Amino acid sequence: MPQRKTGQHSARLGEEAAVELGTLTDGTILTSSADGVPYLFQDGRRKRILSPAGVLAAGVDLHSSAAQQLTLSEEQLQRIPSAGLLAPAGTRQFDSGLTHLGANHWMRTWGVLELGTGQMSAQTRTATFTWFGGYHGATYVIFSDTNDAPVFQSGLHRYGVDGTVIGTSDRTDAWWESMPPTDTARITRHAVFLTWSPDSFDKILGRWAESGEKVASLISSVAAVAAVFAS
Repeated sequence: MPQRKTGQHSARLGEEAAVELGTLTDGTILTSSADGVPYLFQDGRRKRILSPAGVLAAGVDLHSSAAQQLTLSEEQLQRIPSAGLLAPAGTRQFDSGLTHLGANHWMRTWGVLELGTGQMSAQTRTATFTWFGGYHGATYVIFSDTNDAPVFQSGLHRYGVDGTVIGTSDRTDAWWESMPPTDTARITRHAVFLTWSPDSFDKILGRWAESGEKVASLISSVAAVAAVFAS
C-alpha cells in the first residue's frame, strides 16, 4: 500500500523521540512505551490494533522493508487523535466493560474473533484500588450457537494484582487462542466471564462441562463467584 504523508499537523509530539505528526506516514505502527499497546497510524489518526489480521486487512505489509515502527510515550500518543479499534471485516468483537467484582476489585476482558481464520485475540485488565487488598482473578469466554450450545470455550486465564501500596495493582495482559474456522459460522452469541474466585469457578465449570447443559445453565451456576457479560 503506498504511503503518504498527512501533512495536516506540525505539532511536535515530544522532545524524547523528536517526532512531528506531519512526518508520520500512513501504515506506521505506533507502540506505547507504557503498556506495549500497538496502534496503526492512518489519515492523521491512530487505531488500536487488536490482531495482526487487522493490519493486513488495512493493506500494511509488516514484512516490507518500508514498514515503519515507532515507540512513543503515552503522552505523545494522546496527542494523536484516536479513531477507535482496528479490526478486519468478518469479525465478532466482545467487551465486558470494566466490571466491579466487589471490594474495589475490577476486571475487563475485550477482544475480537476473526471469523475467517478462527483466531481470537483478547486482552484482560485486572485491577484493585484498595491499599492492601490484592486478589487473583480469572476470565473465560464461550461462543455458542442458536440453541445456546457451546461452540468454543477458551481456557481459564488467571491474573493476580497487589494492593496499591504493595506492588502492581493494575495490569493488562494479552492472550490468544484459536478455533476451527469452519465452526465460526455456527456462532450467534458469546459470554465473557470475570471471576474473583478462580478455583471455585473452575470446579463449577468442570461440572457444567460434564453435564452437557446449555450456556445459560453455567451463567446461573457461577452467579455467586463471577460476573458475566453475555451478548
